[in-house]
Amino acid sequence: MRSGAQAGAEALVQLFADFRSGDKTATNRLVAVLYPELRRIAAAQMRSERAEHSWQPTVLVNELYLELLKVKSFQSGRAHADGQDKEAFFSLAAHMMKRLLIHHARPLAARATKVPVDESLDAGDADFCRLQEIEDLLGHLAKIDPRLRSVVEMKVFEDLSIAEIAAQLNCSPRSVARYWSFARQWLKERLGTQP
Repeated sequence: MRSGAQAGAEALVQLFADFRSGDKTATNRLVAVLYPELRRIAAAQMRSERAEHSWQPTVLVNELYLELLKVKSFQSGRAHADGQDKEAFFSLAAHMMKRLLIHHARPLAARATKVPVDESLDAGDADFCRLQEIEDLLGHLAKIDPRLRSVVEMKVFEDLSIAEIAAQLNCSPRSVARYWSFARQWLKERLGTQP
């Protein structure tokens, strides 16, 4: 006969597996079950923000939840030992919270880029395929080292400097420069162009 704690641990392991596969109801249940710890992580993230910040930890957890709902699935699909799933989830949550706070802190004008559009061009399928190709390459890059993808996203999509990225990733600027150099060359080889 299983103890209540053992049954609860097994249910949590199954919940993480369902979450990795993209099950939205698992996302709901996981956030509900882990809400106290997520709120604690959000409060820790908010301590480094300015005093008059418009968000509170609860808002940050809610924004995280909305972002988690957008996740289709995680590629690895491999089960972890009991504590590793939880640790990996909290690490992902902390990273996403930090990114949400960065995005929220940017002035609205800096969040959007005006791009002239030539309406005579039929971008449709070709652009979608190119975006999918880039997303796939970023996924492969993350399998090599998740920091590589983070560096590329922060450098290319957020236009952060090497020093700003180093501060976000809590590593040295020299390490970030190595990650960026490797990732840029790796992407260049696969895309056939300068990323």
